[in-house]
Order: sequence, then C-alpha cells, then structure tokens
Amino acid sequence: MSTAWTYLEKLTRYPHRAVGSREEAAAAEEAAGWLRRLGYGVEIQQFRAPRDTLYIGPAVIMAGYLAAGALSWWHQPYIGVLLAVLLLIPLVGEMSGRGLDLDAYTPKVTSQNVIARAPERGDERLTVVVSGHLDTQHATWLFHPRVSPHVQTYLNSAYGSLGVMFIGLVLRAALPAAGWPLVLLAVGGVLLVLHIAFLLACAFSGGYINGANDNTTGAALTLALAEHFAAHPLPGVRFHFVLTGAEEVGTRGMKAFLRQHRYDPASTYFINLDNLGGGTLTYLEGEGLTLYHRFGADLVGLARQMAEERPGRVKAKPNLLLPTDAMIPAAQGYQAISFLAFQSDGSLPNYHWYTDTIENVNRELVEFTEAFMKEYIRRLVAVRLA
Repeated sequence: MSTAWTYLEKLTRYPHRAVGSREEAAAAEEAAGWLRRLGYGVEIQQFRAPRDTLYIGPAVIMAGYLAAGALSWWHQPYIGVLLAVLLLIPLVGEMSGRGLDLDAYTPKVTSQNVIARAPERGDERLTVVVSGHLDTQHATWLFHPRVSPHVQTYLNSAYGSLGVMFIGLVLRAALPAAGWPLVLLAVGGVLLVLHIAFLLACAFSGGYINGANDNTTGAALTLALAEHFAAHPLPGVRFHFVLTGAEEVGTRGMKAFLRQHRYDPASTYFINLDNLGGGTLTYLEGEGLTLYHRFGADLVGLARQMAEERPGRVKAKPNLLLPTDAMIPAAQGYQAISFLAFQSDGSLPNYHWYTDTIENVNRELVEFTEAFMKEYIRRLVAVRLA
C-alpha cells in the first residue's frame, strides 16, 4: 500500500503545478488514474479560474479607487462614492468566501478538480469529503523570507490605504465646500499608486515553485487516505476525495466543486489538508477576514480531544490570514475543518518560496499526520453513527 510519502515523491517530480499550466493538468490526470485503479469513480471537473487574485485583482480595485478619487476631485463626489462602493462589494466577497468575488477583474485560465467517489453500497448515512489542493504558487517579493513575516502588516497597509481613500470620498461628498477631504484623497491616492506598482511588479515577476509543502503534502495525504479507506471501508460512510485546482488564486476549485455538487449539511463533513510538511500539526477553529466562519463543532471538538491525548504534538489556531478550501463549505453552512502545520513562530515553512521542495519536508510529520487523520476519520464516523 502506498503511503502519503510515496505520493509526495511522485507529485513533486513535476517542477510545479501552477494554476492553468500543463503541469497542473498532467498531475490531475495522473492522480485520476491512481484513484481509478483504487476502484473509485473519478470525475475531472474543468472550470475557468483567475490566473491571479492576490496581486492583479486588488491592483484593479485600487486603480478603480483612483478613478473614484479623480471623479470626486473634479466635483462628482457622489459618483465617486458609488463607484467605490461597487468596487468594494467583490473585494469583501473575495475575503469572506461568499457572494461576488474578483473574477470579473482578472484574466482567466482553465483549471480542474479531481473528484473521486467510492462505490455506494446502499447503507450510507454519512458523507465525508476529504480535500487537498493540487495547484502550487509562484514566489514573489511579497514572500521573500525576509518579507514574508510581515505579509499581514503589508496587507493591512494596502487595505488601510483603500480605507483612507474611501473616507476621503465620503467626506468629499458630505462636505463639498471643505478643502481638507482633498488632502485625504491625495494621501490615499499616493499610497494606492505605490501599492499598485508593487502588486503589479509581484504579479509579473518571480517564478513558479515546486510546492512540496504547499500543497503536495495535502494532496498526497488525500490520496493516501483514499487508498486506505478503499482497502478498509467504513460501513455507513460515503467517501468523496477531492484534489482541488486553483486554490492559490482564491479557493476557486472548491467554489467550482460546490457549485455543481450539493450535500445534506446535516450529514456531511468537509476535512481539508494543507501545508503539512513542517512544524506542529494544527487544526483551525474557523476562518474569514471580513466574515468569520466558525468551523464545525463536531470536527473541532474531536480535534481538540485528540490533541489533548497527544500533548505538544497537535495544537489549535483560531484563524488564518489567507483562506483555505475549508472556508468555502463553512460559509455555505457545512461542517468543515482545515488541518495545517505551523512553525513555532506561527509561520508556514518555506511559504511560497523556492525552498519549498521535498528535501525540506519533515517526513516524520507527514507520517504522523497520516496516522492521525486515519484515526480522526474513524473516530468521527464511530461517534456520528453510534
């Protein structure tokens, strides 16, 4: 029987699996073949996704705010405010996992999900969906090892600049005779120009990375769990294993998956695996930058119990800066949870950088996580179907 490490070695032979690339598509086809040989019914779900939402999307929104500022400056303040509000809606949707997002503002490519379904026996009362994204990121100045500890500070600064501009727009409309709202517009405009230049420089520079930790570990663990539960099925359980594409551009694979596949929220659990190659195994208690989505009580409760049984080996984290695939089902009312591994300083090892290779993945942690997840799923099912 293949282990997660075996699948990790196979998948990291691809130099990268960038969203929309030939490598991403080839890896998906190969993984689909492995799952078919295990006896699963496999679907490759293609969908259109942005090439990038971390850089180009926000840069377009910021450019729109500059246009709104120009309208307000030249005595069209209400139109400027209206434009700013309209631009804010997809940005909030992007960060919350609900509603409109940045798709309309970014170039598109074709990505795919690999969806494996165990043959049904007729006694299924519970559905367990295990996911890990197959795509990988590219390295930019934002994730240089000296800069990456300050990513949250940078993003706060960028969105704070949008806030300065928005306040200036509102005050310009409310106090058209006052001159000082124009100062806010000028300051906000200068800051946005600097951010746009930096974001576009990131978008069009750097190179794609191997992504051994992010997220070949999660994909490999998903495949290993699929193989394990194909050989050791659990009565009463419907297993679906999903290798999502385009997670790195805003969880687009999971969004596409749930647009076409609906489940009963009362009897479905989503377990997501991501960045599990270094540090300490960690379960998230929830996710969301604008709207916080608390993860499933059953899933978090069991993770907490198993962590207490393994002192120092498993910990909890209340939230995460950038979303994982689990946020999407959680936002839609499903019980969901994400497992990652963080270093002692709270960072993800080799995050979005060229050093994210198999040589820097902790094999012992991968093996520990594989055993943990097998027991976690068995115990979840035993309690739920008792």
